Formats: sequence, structure tokens, C-alpha cells
Amino acid sequence: MAKIAASSIDEVNFRTDIVSLIGEYTRLEKRGSEYWGCCPFHSEKTPSFHVVPDRKMYHCFGCNSGGSVINFFMEVEKLSFYEAVVALAKKSGVELIFEGNQEYKENPDTNKKELYKDLYTRVAGSFAYLLTQSSQGKMAKEYLENRGVSKEIAEMFGLGYSPNDGRWLRKFLESKNYSKEFLDNSGLFSSKNPEYSFFRNRLMFPIWDRNGKVVAFSARLLEGDGPKYINSPELISYKKGEILYAFHLAKKAMREKKACILCEGNMDVIAYHSAGITNAVAPMGTALTVEQLRLISSFADTLILSLDTDEAGQKATFKDILMGRQQGLSVKVISLEGGKDPDEILQKFGKEKLTNCVNGAILDSDFLLSSLSKKYGLTTPEGKANIALEFFKYVDVLQSDIQKESSLEQLANTLQLSLDVVKSDYVNRESATKKLESRTTTEKKTAQITLNAELRAVLAVVSNIDFFPLMRGSLSADDFEDSLAKDMFITLEECYREDIVNYDSILLKLQNENLRNIVAQAVTSGEYAQNSEKTIKDSIKMIRLNSLKRRRESLMMTIRHLSMSENNLENQQRLNTLLNEKMNIDTELKFIKDTRR
Repeated sequence: MAKIAASSIDEVNFRTDIVSLIGEYTRLEKRGSEYWGCCPFHSEKTPSFHVVPDRKMYHCFGCNSGGSVINFFMEVEKLSFYEAVVALAKKSGVELIFEGNQEYKENPDTNKKELYKDLYTRVAGSFAYLLTQSSQGKMAKEYLENRGVSKEIAEMFGLGYSPNDGRWLRKFLESKNYSKEFLDNSGLFSSKNPEYSFFRNRLMFPIWDRNGKVVAFSARLLEGDGPKYINSPELISYKKGEILYAFHLAKKAMREKKACILCEGNMDVIAYHSAGITNAVAPMGTALTVEQLRLISSFADTLILSLDTDEAGQKATFKDILMGRQQGLSVKVISLEGGKDPDEILQKFGKEKLTNCVNGAILDSDFLLSSLSKKYGLTTPEGKANIALEFFKYVDVLQSDIQKESSLEQLANTLQLSLDVVKSDYVNRESATKKLESRTTTEKKTAQITLNAELRAVLAVVSNIDFFPLMRGSLSADDFEDSLAKDMFITLEECYREDIVNYDSILLKLQNENLRNIVAQAVTSGEYAQNSEKTIKDSIKMIRLNSLKRRRESLMMTIRHLSMSENNLENQQRLNTLLNEKMNIDTELKFIKDTRR
């Protein structure tokens, strides 16, 4: 390997602004002539990371890491000294000199990462062109217009369109002299048939790394069957558990507001940014990871959760609260009154309503006690015991005795019990948990499960697990009327988000013992093996049809009520919104009925 001249290393050190560089990884605040922030190498709430610009040095008093500009870049990007100097030279515009007139040879893996980023950037530009300048992108453009996404926002997020012609992208890239092997391993083409594009007839969302380079795509289905969203597979340049959607657009606002809004998906992030709330990000189709939380905690003190209001979203909120607290973040939860997600709130009520929802975010402890009280009830001893046992999990992850004491006091007030009693149960909760589990197990054994159409539909999917993306692309948990079918769908959704869709994970997550037995029996018996695809597709249509009918009936009641109410502007606007929703439901109902004939 070529040796870099000492003069070049000195030049890279001199030309690199250590404050700007480290500021890409953590929020720094100036104190006198120096800077302080939370360490990007370990979790902490009180800043102990110290940067001295004059000396081009940093040091963390928490984990004892420290060094120069090059040391920092090596550590944070996991590079060798040689790779770090080369990368910083490119960033700062230094032309490297090598000893003995040797030529620079780039590490193959590092070079491949950059080549894939260049490829994805080129493809993202092509998709954006097809959306904005080509007649092929008409459907995607109309979809965005109907969702209220402006041209400026579409441009900011680099939105694009992938054509229905499966061979187009391959031909286009081959004309640019990319090799067959490079394209085969790029994640842009079908693994079964590499001639065909992985993304076809979809609205395209570029995914960027923290520095704003395109590393992957998320794609939304525009028509026909298939999962609603699909994402690029992991590559050497893309690890989905380390990426947050729109982080490079949000990090400035995160640093200024010291808060990060975590959403469910791409359109939710776009809705917030459209409303001028620019500190919103989202994980890439998986459960929140420690790596993502460390990225957030480098720029923000507070995590504000904005997840869907359905049962799957509520479960994810509880998990994310615990994880956020474990990483030393304060946590709040947004209540989206009047809609299931930020995009719906923005479309129905406008920017001011969405801003008010954010400003009205409640503390995580208030959210937990409210939701647990609704779930278990406060009228019975068993209900109170369940609330306490669930809330104790939250108390466990709090990082100070003051927080623990205050939270237990809040729990005592909610349960209308003395603090001493609650503390006693907290200390002795292991035995209390066993007693409660014993009672619950007895109740479960006496319960009988009737296999209705919805439950059979989900069992068919569990037995043919490859069809779950098809089901989740067409249905949500709210479409199910049967509580057990809904629970099983939510369990499948959790496994899918955590990328662990297998029988062991599904059975482990199911709480109902009889339901676990039924799943095991359905899978092992092969009961749903015959005509599985047709059975599942027909079942999805049936469930969606019934769900739309229930929603239409509820809408009609509200419309009739509004029609008889005072004729003011607010009521008229809401009535128009509901009438549009009813019209969309009628259109979808007709389509489903026609396709079932």
C-alpha cells in the first residue's frame, strides 16, 4: 500500500475543521473558545465530550476516548488510518502526495461503497426525471398531488418514478458501461431474474446516509397486487438498522430544537416537513435499533414518538419508549387526534393542527398510564395489578432514583393507592408476576377459540408466510373485526418490522396459548397448503370489503349528524372531507366487488 507523505497528513489536519466534522455526528455547543456535546461513541445525557478547535483535538471524560481529527474520523466511520486520511483529503480538497512517487490504491471495499453510492445517485436522478419530466410518471405525479405533496417537497425529497418496463433500467445502466457483476450485486435487480428491475411501476423514495448520499430506495406500489412498500436489500453501503429516513434533512432542526420526531414511515416524515416541522425521521421498515437511537442522541435530548394509533403502533410506542429511556433520552408521545397518522391530519385539518399536535406531545409516563388504564381498567384489583406490572418495566429503565421515585408516585396516584404499597409491589414484583401469570394461564386454558373467516385467513398466511407482504400491503390491523385475528396480524407485523418472520418468532410473540397451538396445528397439518394463493387473495378482499362497509356506515352516521348541525365554515369543510372519503370508499367497494366476480 502506498505511504502518504507526512506533509500531506499535516495538510489534511490543517484544512479539516474539527468542529464542522464532529458537528456532523453530534450536537456541539460553544463555551468560551471551546465546544461541548454528548459523546457519539457512548450513550450519555450530560455532555462530557470536549472539543478544542485551536489544538484540533477532542476528548470524552465519560469513555476516555480522544485524539485528533484523523483519530475521530477513524473511530466514528470504522476506517483505517490510511482510509481516514484519504477520505478527509477528498472532503477538504487536499491533493495527496505519496512517498517514492507511489500511486494511491483505494481499499476495494471502500471503493465499492462509493461506487454503489454513485450508482444510486445516478438512478435516483433518472427516477426523478421520469416523475417530473416524462408522461410515464403521470400516475405517480397524480398520487402525490392527491396526497398534497408539493413540487418543492417532492424535489427536496428526491421523489421519483420507476417505470413499468422491467428491462429499462438494466439497458440504461449497461449503456453507461457498468459491468454485469456490479449490476447483479447492486440490489436494483431481481435476484431470480437479474435482467428485470426490482422496482417497477412504483413511487420511489431515495434513502440517504447521514451525509446526504443516496444508498438505497423505498418504493410504494401504485396499482395492482403486491406489498404496498418494498425496500432495497442491504448492501455494503447500506445497513438499514443504521439509517434513519431523511436524517440528513432533519439533523439541523434536531440540533436546534434538541428534539427528534420519530415517525412510522416515509409519508409521515414528508407530512411533517411539509408542515414546516423539519426534525422528523423514520426507521427503514424495521423496529427501532440501538444504533439509530445513538444517532438521534448525538443531536437531540428528547425523542418524540409519532407512531400509528392502531394496536401495532401502540405496541411499538411502548417498546420505543423503553429503548429511548435506556439510551438516556427524554421521551414524549404525540397524540394524533382526528387521524391515524400525520399525513391524514395534514390533509384533513392543515399545518396548524399538526403543529398543535407536536406542541401538545405528552410525557411518556402520562401516555403509558393513560393507555394501560384503558387497556386493563381501574375498577378491579386484577386491572390495577396488570397496570402496575407493565409500568414497572418503564420504571426499570429510568436512569435516576429521582425519576424512579417520581414515576412510582405517579403510578400510585393513578391507581389511588399509597406510595408504600406501590413501592412494595415494585420490589416484590417477581412473585406478583408469577401469581398473575398463573391466574392468566388458568383463564386461557378454559377459553375456546372459534375459527371464523378472518382467523382462517390469517392462519392461511401464517402457513404460507411468503404471502404476508401481500396481506400487509392491502390490510391494516384496523380492518379486522375479530380480536384474535387482529392479534395474530399484529404479531406478524411486529415480526416483519423486526425482520424475523419465521415460525419460532411468531409462536414466541403470541400470548394466547390456545392460539399458539392452533397455529402449530395449521402449519404442521398442511391444511392451508392447497390453493393457498387464491384463498389468501380472496380472503384479503373479503376482509377489506367488510372493513370498508363498516367504515362507510360510520361515515354516513357522522355525515347525517353534520348535515343537521350548524352550517358554519368548519362544519362545511369537515363535511366535504367526509363526503370525499365516502366517495373514495364507494369507488374501492365497487372495484373489489367487480374483481370478485
